[in-house]
Amino acid sequence: MAGVLLAFWIERVRARRDSRMLYGRILRTSRFELDYLKPMCEHGRDALRADQTDGRGYSIEAPATKALLMSPIVHDQAPYSLIMALTILCGYFAAFEDAFGEVRRLRLRREDLAARELLNKTVGDELDKANKLITIALEQIDSQLKRLGLEKTHDALTQEIGRRLHEVLQSSPPSLTGQNSEPNRQLNNSDV
Repeated sequence: MAGVLLAFWIERVRARRDSRMLYGRILRTSRFELDYLKPMCEHGRDALRADQTDGRGYSIEAPATKALLMSPIVHDQAPYSLIMALTILCGYFAAFEDAFGEVRRLRLRREDLAARELLNKTVGDELDKANKLITIALEQIDSQLKRLGLEKTHDALTQEIGRRLHEVLQSSPPSLTGQNSEPNRQLNNSDV
């Protein structure tokens, strides 16, 4: 009898450990996604404010973060603050995409320079808000990864690659960033 109880206890401990590790992997996936979206938002914001883009190539989507919110494991283990931050962030991204679709349609009419400048400022401000929301979400995810003992520091190679990618983004014409993909070309042609 004691052996059976011990076997059940061991299986329960193993299942709990596996669940925590899966939770950690899901958090990491979302963290990596948000970590690469953050500089993209900064670059888009700066380009729009400098009127160096027509705004067609920017999109904010976070499928891994949406998947994280759908996972029952996350809802079982995550604190409410993390769920709240990610829910607000994903809702903001969806609202931004809707509003930005309207911006794309309005950009086709370039006659009104004052309206275009106001639009650039507004969208730039929204990208700035997105950047701040991403920072809050990353802080929440990092605290959970630290609690799980899964925090990962960037090694020297990762930091160097990040710096080089940032330089390329800053030196490339923003209007070309992300516009060479086929879906964006189809969207742009359908808007005309």
